[in-house]
Parts: sequence; structure tokens; C-alpha cells
Amino acid sequence: MPIVDNPEYSLAKWEERMKNYGDLMIYASLDSEVIGIVFGRIDDNCSITIGPVAVHENYRGIGIAKEMIFLLEERAVHYGVHSITLGAVESAEGFYSKLGYTGSLLVQSQIHSIEQLLSLNNRYKVEFTNIYDGKVSQVCLELSEPDRYLQKEYEVAFPGCYTQMMYRKNIGTTS
Repeated sequence: MPIVDNPEYSLAKWEERMKNYGDLMIYASLDSEVIGIVFGRIDDNCSITIGPVAVHENYRGIGIAKEMIFLLEERAVHYGVHSITLGAVESAEGFYSKLGYTGSLLVQSQIHSIEQLLSLNNRYKVEFTNIYDGKVSQVCLELSEPDRYLQKEYEVAFPGCYTQMMYRKNIGTTS
């Protein structure tokens, strides 16, 4: 039984990514031990989704993640990639902002419609709406910085709703 029931994370997909884009799966090592990883997945629209980004707790704060992300950005340009997107845990949001990534609030629900999710927002510009995988309503709001009050509002008003800050950065040329 798979860990994640999503074809994007199947063994065949991982093997294909490693074969075709192995240089976008970056790791840092010390004494034959992996101490950091950054994986990039090329999407259909000349963009990359990064995930996961992880550094062993004993080696955080010394620039390992920053260097791996910059290396990923550099390599991504060679594939014609124009933008990079990633989801962020709360403790990493400031880090991504410092690297030039712009935040947005992603609101998702399998239970509630896009119209319902839009009804709660009267403060922020809507960046996009989407039905992901045919069943997940998504609303993305432009935020200059995280709005924890709004996130909590969504999660209370729409039980089963999930919110997360995501960060995006344009790279390379967009012409």
C-alpha cells in the first residue's frame, strides 16, 4: 500500500523524475550522511514546485537550505522554467521572503465550493481559483505577509478547510 495515494508520488513517477531531472533533486552531505534535501518537480506550465525542503536540525541556520535553493533555481533556468512555487511551514515563511519569494494564502477544501471559500474574503485580491485533481476547491489570495487571523477564520467557518502560505518567485526570462 502506498504512503500517499496520488499517482504523482508513485515509484514510476519518482524514477522518471530522477532519470529526466535528477539534477533538480539536490542534497547536501557531510561525512557520507545526507544533511539536507531540496527536490524540484517540473510542472506542465514552465514552472517548478519545490517540496520538500529539509535540513537536519543540527545544521540549520548556516546557509545550507539557501545554497541548495539557489542551486535549484540556477539549474531550473536551463529547463526553461520561469517560476518556482513552494508551500511553507510557518517557521520557514520569513526564510523564503528573504530569498525573494512572494507569499500568497492557499485555501483548499474537498467539502466547500470555490464560491463558499470566496465568500469569506473581503480584504485581499484573488490570485487564482482552481479545482485541483477534480475534487479540491482552491482559492489563492495575494498577501504581502501571513494573516493568521484570516487563516483561523477560514478553518473555523469551513470545517475541513486547509490553509497554507505558499511562496512564488519568478526566475529566468519570461519572454
